Amino acid sequence: MFKRRFCENLETTKGKFAFRYYETRPERYALFEVYLLEHLAGKRYPSPAPIRNKNGNLLGKYKQKPFAIFTFMHGRHKKSVDPILIAKAVGKLHEITAGYKPDYCAARDTYDQKSCWRNAILNSRKIKSKPEAKQRLEWLKSELRKLQLPVDLPKGVCHCDTHPSNFLYINGKLVAVLDFDDASYVYLLYDIANMIYFWAWPDKAIIKFDKAKKLLEEYSKYRKLTSPEKEYLYDMLKMVIFMSIGWFIHANDYNNEQRKIEYLNSISRKDFYNRIFT
Repeated sequence: MFKRRFCENLETTKGKFAFRYYETRPERYALFEVYLLEHLAGKRYPSPAPIRNKNGNLLGKYKQKPFAIFTFMHGRHKKSVDPILIAKAVGKLHEITAGYKPDYCAARDTYDQKSCWRNAILNSRKIKSKPEAKQRLEWLKSELRKLQLPVDLPKGVCHCDTHPSNFLYINGKLVAVLDFDDASYVYLLYDIANMIYFWAWPDKAIIKFDKAKKLLEEYSKYRKLTSPEKEYLYDMLKMVIFMSIGWFIHANDYNNEQRKIEYLNSISRKDFYNRIFT
C-alpha cells in the first residue's frame, strides 16, 4: 500500500496532502512532531499542519508503525536566498513557542556531548580500518572535553536543521519551513549556531563573520540573546559540527568537519565574540 520512502505527496479528490510514514521512528518520537506542528499551525507559523483522522487522532498505524497526514506546502526550493529570511523564520519560531514545552520531549535528540559520542561510537563501526576508527574517536573525545556549555542556557523548541532544502519560497518570500524530523526541545542557542553553520559558513571555506552578524541582528528582532548565550555561541557552533561528525564519522566529509573545528580552535572564544558582537 505505502512505499518505503518516509514522505510522499498524496493527490486525492479533496486536494493534495503530505503523507509521512515513521517506519524507523518510535511512536513517541512521532507524537512530539505532530503535537508541535499542530501548535505551530495554531500560531499561523508556515509549517505543515497535521490533520486529525475521523477518530480525532493525529497518528494512524500501518504495520504497527505510526503515520501522519499533513497539509501540503506550496513553494519552490531556491539555490540563491537571502539568509535574513532564515534568521527571521528561526527567530519567529522561538518567539511564538516561548514558554511552550511540547509533550514527549524525552523522545527527541538532546544534541549534546553524550548524543554526539553515542552516534560516533555507533557509526565508527562502518569504518573499515580499525586504527582509523580509533584515531577519529580519540580526536573527537579530546575535543568534546574542551567544550564549555552551561546547563542553564535558555531552552525551547528548536528546528535543529536549517539546511537550505528545508525552506520553500514564492516570489522571493519564504512561505514554508519543512522537515521537523530533527526538531527537539533543547538549548535555543543550538538553532542559532545551526543557522550560522549553514548560512554563514561556506562548506570548504571559513566562517563569514559579516554574514553571521547580520543573521544575529535579524534574529534579535524576535528574541534577544542573553549574555551567556553570546559568550558560549562559540562552543555551541562547535557542538553543531560535532553532531555532524557523530553522524558521519565514517564518511568522506569527516576531514572537512575536523578542519572547521581546528579553525575555531585557532581563534579564541574572545576573538570569536568580538568579531560577531562588537
